[in-house]
Amino acid sequence: MGQYWVCTNLDKKEFISPHKLGCGLKLFEQLANHPGTGAALIILCACMPERRGGGDFDLEEDEDEFVHDLKKAAGISYAEIAKRTIGRWAGDRIALVGDYAERGDLPPEDDADLIYELCCSEEERQESVNWLKEKAIERQDPELEEKAIRLANAQLYRDISDDVCAVIEHELRGKFTGEGWRDWRYDD
Repeated sequence: MGQYWVCTNLDKKEFISPHKLGCGLKLFEQLANHPGTGAALIILCACMPERRGGGDFDLEEDEDEFVHDLKKAAGISYAEIAKRTIGRWAGDRIALVGDYAERGDLPPEDDADLIYELCCSEEERQESVNWLKEKAIERQDPELEEKAIRLANAQLYRDISDDVCAVIEHELRGKFTGEGWRDWRYDD
């Protein structure tokens, strides 16, 4: 089946969802799709507190149709989203972490073996905790029991994909459409 990956910020406990960015979860699927994960990382890692020249991202309002749609849908201006998103991860520790990760893949305090399962909803995390507890009992495995406890007590990562998608849509004059795994289309 292959390993699934998620791009995370270890310092801020945030992630971007490949499906919301129009990508699959495997590394090649994320590499091969545009705009996708690569575009998201450019936006998040740009060390750009202000626009300094041609070709920089737009941090201000403009009066195009997209901005008006965004204001209606989210009740927030594009400038607010851009200022809190562009460069948000600049200087932070960022890692692509797979669902097969082992604790030793990163420093122990980062709990690499839990990160993929922390990039989800509370309900999904609880399902994983319950599954681990069942397997620990079934296999009489204290390591699985310990992992279930760590997972239950760890902080969930926050999904910032929607803000990143708004910046991509604005900059590239396109739209992510659909629910779950979204599609990308350029405005005509």
